[in-house]
Amino acid sequence: MQQQRVTGIVTDATNGEAVIGANVIIEGTTIGTVTDIDGKFSLEIQKSDAVLVVSFLGYVPERIQYTGQSAIDVKLVPDITKLEEVVVVGYGSMKKKDLTGAAIKADIESFRESPNTSIMQSLQGSVAGITIGQTNRAGQDPSIEVRGQTTINGSKDPLIILDGIIYRGRISDINPADIESVDILKDASSKAVYGAQAANGVIMITSKGGKKSQKPVISYSASYSISEPTVKHRLLNRNEFLEKVKAIEYKRAYTAESGYTEPNPTWDYTQSEMLPAVVAGANNGTEYDWWGAATSRGHLNNHVVNVTGGGEKISYFLSGGFTDQKALIINDEYQRSHFRLNIDSDIAKWLTVGTNTFVSFADFSGAVPTMANLRRVASVVTPKDADGNWVINPNGDNLVNPFLNAQALSSDKRHQINANFYGLVKIPWVEGLTYRLNYNYTLDARNNDIFNEFDAGLTGYAKKETANSYFTLLDNIVNFTRSFNSHNINATFVYGYNETNWDGTIAEGDGFSNTALGYNSVEQATNQFISSGAWEEKNLYQMGRVAYNFKNRYLLTATIRRDGFSGFAENNKFGLFPSVGAGWVVTEEGFFNIKAIDYIKVRASYGVTGNQTSRYSSLASVESGDNQKYVFGDGGQTQNGLTVKSMANGDLTWETTDELNAGVDFTILDNRIRGSIDYYNARTKDLLWDVVIPRVTGFSSVRTNLGELKNHGIEINLNTTPVKTTNFKWDLNVTFASNKNKIVSLLGEDKDGDGKEDDLISSGLFIGESIGTIYGFEIEGIWQVDDEVMSGYFPGTYKIKDQAGPDKTAPDGNITAADDRVILGESKPIFTMGIQNTLAYKNFTLRFFSILLMEVKTVIWPTIICPIYSLQVWPQVQTGLTHTMSGHLLIRALDMHRNG
Repeated sequence: MQQQRVTGIVTDATNGEAVIGANVIIEGTTIGTVTDIDGKFSLEIQKSDAVLVVSFLGYVPERIQYTGQSAIDVKLVPDITKLEEVVVVGYGSMKKKDLTGAAIKADIESFRESPNTSIMQSLQGSVAGITIGQTNRAGQDPSIEVRGQTTINGSKDPLIILDGIIYRGRISDINPADIESVDILKDASSKAVYGAQAANGVIMITSKGGKKSQKPVISYSASYSISEPTVKHRLLNRNEFLEKVKAIEYKRAYTAESGYTEPNPTWDYTQSEMLPAVVAGANNGTEYDWWGAATSRGHLNNHVVNVTGGGEKISYFLSGGFTDQKALIINDEYQRSHFRLNIDSDIAKWLTVGTNTFVSFADFSGAVPTMANLRRVASVVTPKDADGNWVINPNGDNLVNPFLNAQALSSDKRHQINANFYGLVKIPWVEGLTYRLNYNYTLDARNNDIFNEFDAGLTGYAKKETANSYFTLLDNIVNFTRSFNSHNINATFVYGYNETNWDGTIAEGDGFSNTALGYNSVEQATNQFISSGAWEEKNLYQMGRVAYNFKNRYLLTATIRRDGFSGFAENNKFGLFPSVGAGWVVTEEGFFNIKAIDYIKVRASYGVTGNQTSRYSSLASVESGDNQKYVFGDGGQTQNGLTVKSMANGDLTWETTDELNAGVDFTILDNRIRGSIDYYNARTKDLLWDVVIPRVTGFSSVRTNLGELKNHGIEINLNTTPVKTTNFKWDLNVTFASNKNKIVSLLGEDKDGDGKEDDLISSGLFIGESIGTIYGFEIEGIWQVDDEVMSGYFPGTYKIKDQAGPDKTAPDGNITAADDRVILGESKPIFTMGIQNTLAYKNFTLRFFSILLMEVKTVIWPTIICPIYSLQVWPQVQTGLTHTMSGHLLIRALDMHRNG
């Protein structure tokens, strides 16, 4: 055909307004144009079967078949996919636009290719208010905090829900490639459905499923990544170490006449205070890189294969995979094999059954060097002697060779079977009424064996340990969903029960004359020890929730949950946890006509969640052993017996957290900017704590309820698309969170009579301060050679600020722990931010991510207590000292850490 010109106009289907800057391209080519200020366009077309694709950010793309027409009018429909997004909220799911609480779906697609063994590691910084800790061992689960810390002594971990079932296993056992979505419930209104177990937030993980009426699709993926430390720790090399020795012993190593700048020609290392083994290494030119020998480049290798598909009445998802991880420390390795089977089958129109089951085999075998000792060994000594034998004490003191622990035979294998089965019944005679039965059985087993011939005074040590955990759950869920004209209602009732049983046995011994059989010869040990134990705990719960909205404009959610736990005494076994939330979609109102705002919803919620005690802490317990003997007759006969180990507290009750949340969800500028802002304020009372009691009672402490803790913060999630053209797109996602907690009250005592409630200094707890406050001495600098050094110190040691004397009024010239320690800062960040950029050009995508932690301090005592082998060298011996002269800095007196 001849080249023809087509003109047209692109408008918004909802209001008829022109869409400025819309892309109009011929499909399969790079030929295209954009609409002008009136939404108009003009384009030359050469093919009669051409297809025009019209697209613009915030709208559903439109495909138009060209049939020779000279003018085309295009109406673009706003893309409300994000508003229709379904969020898993506990015992069901809801559309995001209908939520009244702070629940958010994590963008895991952006992080699927991240080199992590756990999906949680990929969420760091991607969701506001979620803090994911670092891992220091291969295969290790990271620590997780949702909205900071709301307890002192209770459980701090969020509740993990996998496919609607409480999950008690390791998160690293769940293959990230099997996960469909991750939703986080953060405020009391959304997490109150889990009551006493949800005070620290709820993370909902949903695994992938199959698709009905789809032929089998087989996929395979493999990845390999390498890892290097971001900050490389380096011990002193030979020259640095020897220079530091001379700096420490400057009064002998340098001449006084020169002001300690010129070396003393009569001094050598044999005159130093170093141990003979270190002196020998210094004199014979020995140098060894201990840190380099203990570390190597890490890697992570993943292989995953899955099959998905289904027929008319059945869908399935099968997957299997293998993970091999090697961390930065030698012998720190992790291997995992996993298999998953998810099936859904429509047995009848009214009955659906299914299973979500996976099996995981994990191997943590391998013993690593003793890292604390590694920092304390000199670079002028070696781990082996000239004959290739291990040197037990390289420095010549009682410091054990850090590589001896790595020679141990170690087998640490764990496996988990997690089987979920369900049946869903649609009640035929009541529209919208369903009944679902969930059943879960989880077996988590561990076999941990170790043999080290260098342990127990070089006589050898062996241990064989087995532990098994059995978790059983049964949930009965009734749901009713119905719409009446403009009224929409969803009601859920749950009655459930779960039980955990554990048993374990340890057989260990030392003193072996024959080490050939390793840990399989515990019976040959001179000294043998056997211990075993078992425990159980049970939970019973009921929950009711009603979600109502009118015209999708006014939203209301009310929840109440009753929890029972076997660990409490009879009069406090049950706790009640209510919540309520409301929302208003302002943009649904007729009076709202701000064109720049596509969608805005304001919401508020209030609710109560809880924390339960440990399984036997409210009960008196007894123990037996060789030290518990009863005397009979004239004292010549004794018999092992039982003694009371802990005191009962029949009044021990639930730790409760009430929380207020206010938030807004918004979409503006034709869906170019999307996000949410939340403010929360929580108060935890009846804190679970072990209170010290007089020894005359026969006990050291008793678990009780006391005190109050406040926790508040702000969260911002922002998703934007600054640039979008035909071939290029730039997405920018920003998260920001601020969290601050404060201890309001503890024991309620004022023993020192200062008119204020006493702190628990020994536990690092201070009234008016945050959990994790760093308490210690304030450092003013380094004592210089020319200084008038305070008694007990010498040049090169820290100069500690003299805060006050016993009267707390003025410095007294003495440094004491009681008078001179102060609050130094926070060990947890007050502000966190995550910034993710995604640049897409045609079929290529580049992502880069940054995490910022602000207003946080860390305790460096592990470095301070290291000896001179790992600290910086003085730049000069006589003036300008900027580093301490030795790691042996009377650390016990300094007590740099509040828990020291």
